[in-house]
Amino acid sequence: MPRLRFPRSATFLVLLGLALGLAAPARAQPLTVGVQAPFGIDPHFLFVGPNMAAARHIYDSLINRDPESRMVPGIVQSWQALDETTWELKLRRGVTFQDGSPFTAEDVAFTLARVPEVPNNPGPYTSNLRTLQDVQVVDPYTVRLVTDRPNPTLMGQLTNIFVVSKRAAEGASTADFTSGKAAIGTGPFRLENFRGAEGMSLARNEDYWGEKAAYAQVSLRVIGNDAARIAALLSGDVDLIEDVAPTDAARLEREGQVRVFKRNSDRIMFLIPNVGAETLPLLTDAQGQPLKENPLRDLRVRRALSLAMDRQALAERAMDGQAVATGQMVPQQFAGYDPDFPAPRADLAEARRLLAEAGYPDGFGLTVGCSNNRFVNDGRVCQVVGQMLARLGLQAKVETQPGSVFFPRTVHGKNDLPLMLYGLSLSSSRDPSYILSTSVHTRNVAQAFGQGNRGAFSDPAMDRIIDAAIVRMDEGREAALRSAMHAAIGRFPIIPLYNQVTIAAGRKSVEYTPRMDEQMVAYHAHPAQAAR
Repeated sequence: MPRLRFPRSATFLVLLGLALGLAAPARAQPLTVGVQAPFGIDPHFLFVGPNMAAARHIYDSLINRDPESRMVPGIVQSWQALDETTWELKLRRGVTFQDGSPFTAEDVAFTLARVPEVPNNPGPYTSNLRTLQDVQVVDPYTVRLVTDRPNPTLMGQLTNIFVVSKRAAEGASTADFTSGKAAIGTGPFRLENFRGAEGMSLARNEDYWGEKAAYAQVSLRVIGNDAARIAALLSGDVDLIEDVAPTDAARLEREGQVRVFKRNSDRIMFLIPNVGAETLPLLTDAQGQPLKENPLRDLRVRRALSLAMDRQALAERAMDGQAVATGQMVPQQFAGYDPDFPAPRADLAEARRLLAEAGYPDGFGLTVGCSNNRFVNDGRVCQVVGQMLARLGLQAKVETQPGSVFFPRTVHGKNDLPLMLYGLSLSSSRDPSYILSTSVHTRNVAQAFGQGNRGAFSDPAMDRIIDAAIVRMDEGREAALRSAMHAAIGRFPIIPLYNQVTIAAGRKSVEYTPRMDEQMVAYHAHPAQAAR
């Protein structure tokens, strides 16, 4: 029988498929995502969530992290500890950057060297390289990392380090990334256009080493106002939005016009008392006159502040039930969590007794500072915290600011706020070691300790407890970390309040898997009919 030959045009193949009863493959429309905060695309400049979320589109982190914050193979295919201070990483072969150049061990070494060298960096990523002493390129696909002490969470830290091309980024400035010149990664999308505070446009990386993104074109639009993001979603201007306020989520679920996606997040929200300064201009006595001493340096006062917090009310009212009240430094899913340590109950009588014992029977005045567009309901929570402090008898003033103002204001050496609301994502460690080493440990730039210690807390005895616990690699590690967490909680360098829930919403045509680290990444979005 003669061999039949058919034309290979796309039209013919589609018609043939229909004739045989086969469905033509669905073409995903472009995806437009409404995000809350502006972001940058130099993946080593300013270590904050919006920047990391943006980076995950263009670049791969050295160690990959799935939506449940579990470490999974990526451009590093496997890793193992050769001994207590040496890790060996095996790179995935055949991976290319978006300019077609090969990904090799030299790019890893270059990336790790660049992170601490980014100039004028207000929030460096260096805490993620804590303990890293030496980087050894064994061959094009093998890297060894040597630490100055045992560090069992190093691989988790590296989930926050994004790999750049040595060829494209050597000698490049943050401005070169912003222009797109150096913004070359191995991630699921390539940058088409960065629009600064307005957002960016992305195209699918057709040569991505992993499963291809479901959408060929993605636009991230910055819409800072919560109501405006929801309005854009309901009108069809955007397809997917992040950071839906809990009260809006309940309404959207009732009305049923869009889909709501939720997951308990890894972020603990807490208050930071400023204990480093001997006095602060925003601290006054009960009559409004400047205080010569900082009452927050007194442990009894910090404990009183904690006892004034009705954590359950914060979770149920200020967060509309979309939060979990806690007095611990890790969420329930993570190692070190103590099931026998419930969220402390408010006790105003005991709090007033402690204030009087500390010499402030009539209270004092202080300003509570918060961002108003970075964390879920942050401005609203701040107002409720102020009300709770007022019930204690303090003259509390509440000051909220956009994150772009609030965070630079509260960095080490500049912070003038007596008390502030802050949140920390813990996916890189999945235990208390990260929050202990960054927010409790005395600031030590050389060893990358205390980078998030905005209250300038310092206790050498506490430092020794942390130092001993975080290096443990044996079966006693979790117990040691739990003990260290309890020791820190008793000193109140921070005052834990609640664990956030991350909430996104999308059109009925979109399926989205929220990430525990709260980062909005379009790679996790799919057309609903193709959702898995």
